[in-house]
This record gives sequence, C-alpha cells and structure tokens, in this order.
Amino acid sequence: MNYLTDVLHAFVQNFVTPTEIAWAIEATIWLALIALGAWIAVRATNNAIRKAVGGDPSAQQRTYAPIFAGLAKFAIFFIAAFLALGALHVDATALLASAGVLSVAIGFGAQFLIRDMLAGFSLLWEGIVQVGDIVHIDADTGTVERVTLRILQIRKANGELVTIPNGQVGRIGNLSRDFGVAMVRITVPYRADIGKALDTLRAAAAAWAAEGIEGAVSEPVVNGAVDTQDTGVVIQVSVRVRPGRQWAVEAELRQRMVAALSSAGIPIDSRVSVTL
Repeated sequence: MNYLTDVLHAFVQNFVTPTEIAWAIEATIWLALIALGAWIAVRATNNAIRKAVGGDPSAQQRTYAPIFAGLAKFAIFFIAAFLALGALHVDATALLASAGVLSVAIGFGAQFLIRDMLAGFSLLWEGIVQVGDIVHIDADTGTVERVTLRILQIRKANGELVTIPNGQVGRIGNLSRDFGVAMVRITVPYRADIGKALDTLRAAAAAWAAEGIEGAVSEPVVNGAVDTQDTGVVIQVSVRVRPGRQWAVEAELRQRMVAALSSAGIPIDSRVSVTL
C-alpha cells in the first residue's frame, strides 16, 4: 500500500502541475455550463413548439412538430459538441476534416439511410401523408401515427404498429383526403325478382338519406347489377362520405339493405357474410 501511495504521489508531483489542475477545473466548469445550456435550450425549444402547436393541434401540426423538435435538438447538440471541443482545446476544424474523410469511407454503407431520408423529405414536402391519415401501403392498412425523415409508422385495426422505412414506400393509398366512398354489395339469387330488389334498395337508400345520417356528403346511389356470380347477381349501393367514415356507413347501409330485402321477401345468398 505504501508503495502505491509513493508512486501516486510521485506521479502527481512530476506530471500534474498547478497549471494543468487549473486547466482541468476550468474545462470541467465550461463543460458543465455547456451541458446545462444545451439542456435549457432543448427544453425551451420543446416548450416553444408545444405552445405554438396548442392544445388541439391539427394533423399537419402533429406531423411537423416532432420533426422540427428533432432538427432543433440535433442543431443544439451539434453546437454544444463544437463548444465542448473548444473547451478541451481540441482543434475542431481538423476533427471535422477527418470526419469528412471518414464519411466518404462509410458513405456506401449509409446509402439506404440517405435513400430513406430523401424519400421522407419528399413525403413531407409534398404533403402526401399526415399524422391521423388512414393509408393503404402494400398489404397494410392503418392510421398514420408518426412520420419522420426516415420512417413511417401506421397503426392497423388489430393494434399492430407497422414501421416502414420511407425508402421502401412505393404506392400509397390515402383514404383520408377529400372524400371516401362507402360501397355495399349484396348477392341476390337468380331466381329472385331483380327489378323488385333494385326498387327495394332504392327505397331503402332514399329513406336512409332522408334521416340525414352523419358522414354522408351526397345521396346514395344504387349502381345496379355490377357483377354476376355462380350464386346470383351482385347489386351495389354506393355513397360519398367524409374521409374515414366509409366503414361505419358501409356497416349501417348493409344492415338497412339486408333488412329491406328481407321485409320485401327477397332472398339473398346465404353464403354472403353480413357485418352488422
């Protein structure tokens, strides 16, 4: 133990001078102040963005607010790191030059990241999707919960959160823009009176529209016999609705259509699954 104490004492006497101790204390103080300043700047920025968005933000605000917050945080941390290097008397210019050479070396490995960010910038710049939109991407349909420069996250009806890199997003079907169309198809057997079935559905659709159902933006239309199957003729009823109301209106219309046909004594295909 005495030997180690002597070695430590000799090291302090020979290598740690008062100047170096003063420099270490000064650097520690500067680093603490820089860290505190960065923390305050991040908190202030987040509060400013939250205040600007307000208590009931729009879909556009909920989309762009996290992106602005992330960019501001990155800028604050970059400036803080630059100041911290200066406090440690590190030549930041030479370090950045070395980082530039290193970035060229790893650029090939970052090509997918760059592709995702460019695609994300395009999605946001053109306003293709926003938080809250109901979208269809490949085989997945869900509500957009988060959009960044790198990823797109959607929540499916079963609760599954799907994360898709922006560079892998090909075709996007947005069901939350302008209007939606609720379509109900019912199969009526060939032995039934198709003309009577069409008249029954028109009367039921008119009665439904007369009630002023919330969500509809136009009168329902009986499109007629739109297809034929082995079990009968497919009759379609459609109506324009507000975005996102398609499924609720379809369920209600389907219930009304089935009830009307049943009251008129017109059978429907027993193999058709009816969602009420």
